[in-house]
Amino acid sequence: MERDYFLENVDFLKQDLGKHNISQTLFQRFKELIIDGKLPAGYMMPNENIVSEHLGVGRSTLREAYTALAVFGFIRRSKAGTYVNEIDNIVNIAPFSITVENSDLNDLLEFRYMLEAETASYAAKRATAEDIVQLTHCYEKMIEYKNDVNLFVDYDSMFHMQVSAATHNKLLMSTMIAAKESFEKGIRLAMRESLTQNPRVIDVTIELHGKILDAIKNGDYQTAYSAMREHISYVNLTVKYG
Repeated sequence: MERDYFLENVDFLKQDLGKHNISQTLFQRFKELIIDGKLPAGYMMPNENIVSEHLGVGRSTLREAYTALAVFGFIRRSKAGTYVNEIDNIVNIAPFSITVENSDLNDLLEFRYMLEAETASYAAKRATAEDIVQLTHCYEKMIEYKNDVNLFVDYDSMFHMQVSAATHNKLLMSTMIAAKESFEKGIRLAMRESLTQNPRVIDVTIELHGKILDAIKNGDYQTAYSAMREHISYVNLTVKYG
C-alpha cells in the first residue's frame, strides 16, 4: 500500500490557519514540506475536493495556493493530477521578494501602477471560463465582506492574484506573487486609515473592481487596462493622502 504523504502532514497544514491570508499560509507550508522532502518528488496530491475537505478551506483558496506553488515550480498541474516537482526545477526568486519588501512606498506604488495595468490587459485577452469563475467569486466575496476590512482586503488581494493567473504568463504571475505581501500591507493600511475619513472608499473600490471584471469577461483589453490604472491610481492617492 502506497504511503499517503498528504494525510501524514495534514495536521501541520491545517494547524491555526485562521481567517486571513489562508492561501499564502498554505503556500508557505506546502513549500516547506516539499523542500524538506515530506512531500517527495513525483508524489501525486489527492483530488482538490479531498484536500479542501481535509484542510477545511474552499477550493478557490486551495487553488490560489496551488497557483503560487506551480509558478515557483514546486508542483506541476495537469488533467492527470497535481504532482510534486524535483527540487532542481524550483524557481528561486527570493532576492526579488526581498527587494520588493524593502522598497520605498512610492516606488512600490509606481511599480504596481505599471505592472497591474498590463496584467489586466493580458488577462482580458487570455482569460478562460474557469478564470472568470474565480474572479467573479473573489468579487462577490468583496461585496459580501465590505463591512469587514480584513476579509475585504483578503479577497481584494485574491482578485488581483487571479487577474495575474488569468494572463497565463508565468513571469507576470511570479512577479505578482513575490510582491503580494508588500502590496497587501499597503492596501490594508490604506483601507484602515481612509475608512475613518471616507466611508466611500470601499464602495468605490468595489465599483472599480466591477469595471475590471466586466472588461475581462468581455475580452476588452483596452478597458481592462484603463480600469486597472484608474483603480491603482485611486489606491495610490488613498495611500498617500488618505
